[in-house]
Amino acid sequence: MARYTHKPLDISKVLSHSSLASQQQQVGLVQQLNKVLAEVLQLEQLSFCQVSCIRDGRAVILCASAPWLTRLKMQRDAILDNFRRKILPDLAGIEIEASPNGQINKLNVPVAEKNSHQLSEQAALSLRAAAQGSEGALKQALLKLAENAERKKV
Repeated sequence: MARYTHKPLDISKVLSHSSLASQQQQVGLVQQLNKVLAEVLQLEQLSFCQVSCIRDGRAVILCASAPWLTRLKMQRDAILDNFRRKILPDLAGIEIEASPNGQINKLNVPVAEKNSHQLSEQAALSLRAAAQGSEGALKQALLKLAENAERKKV
């Protein structure tokens, strides 16, 4: 019987040269650009415009209406300067276009709330039981987690 002589490869190395990895990088980059765009426009949420993609080294911003198109064209230099300074120093430019339907696909970027999860009483009891079998820093951390579960209920 022949032995298998090849070592298994790390999945991240296998996928690092795939089109999936490049798409994932572009999505992350577009999300960062949208955050900077919201900062420049001083908006909480981008509802009338958004960076849709990066095409030929240029960021493409889609607008829902002509007034937003005009506003963004007036602020083109400030937007481009912020994009270059904060994220992409080699960005060739930006293109600002009106969406044909007047609708923008809203990106749902979840914002995690600090300590938004609440532990049940059963989880707190399990943490205490695990702390009894532990010692040192681990024991203190488990007890602290169990105490935090009780405080949230009060």
